[in-house]
Amino acid sequence: MNSQRFMIIPFISFLAACTSTTVVLLPDSDGNVGQVEMITDSGTTVLNKAYESSEAEKQKLSSTPNVLLSKEIVRDKYGDILAKEPLIPEHFKFYFKTGKADLQAEAQEMLLKSKARIEERKSCDLSVIGHTDRVENDDLNYLLSMVRAANVAKALVDLGIPLNCMDIRYYGESYPVIPTLDDVAEPLNRRVEIEIR
Repeated sequence: MNSQRFMIIPFISFLAACTSTTVVLLPDSDGNVGQVEMITDSGTTVLNKAYESSEAEKQKLSSTPNVLLSKEIVRDKYGDILAKEPLIPEHFKFYFKTGKADLQAEAQEMLLKSKARIEERKSCDLSVIGHTDRVENDDLNYLLSMVRAANVAKALVDLGIPLNCMDIRYYGESYPVIPTLDDVAEPLNRRVEIEIR
């Protein structure tokens, strides 16, 4: 899923008795930049570079030419707004053997990392989501994904993460990372994902 971060800053000028909206396109945490279109009666302005900005005055219904701002200028000018931005969700994945729901040996290190991030973020908003590949039938896979999710949730509880902070879901083979035909074993689809918000 492509997403983009941008902030819209409404300005009100009491002296000029007009309002305007400024849009600044921000890169994702991994540096990727999406695209934003500002549409007014005068046309469309496209922002597609990191820290690119444009302003539209509502009375005139037109936008100013795009301006490329530096990261430092954005931080200095809009730091208070950026400080209030919610943290981007983090994901941790646990993989399973075909038809199995027990955590593998390498899962302990990932559990400790996820626990550390939950505590650092002071989060009580996480999802634990179970999945399977397409080996076996739909009903068995649904149950298997439920047990996998429950096992990861229990491991987190054993590490001190409150159960009431978790939304536990399971989808069987419904949302594969790699789509396959029936009865095809795909290790990347046999997973539980933790999303920390």
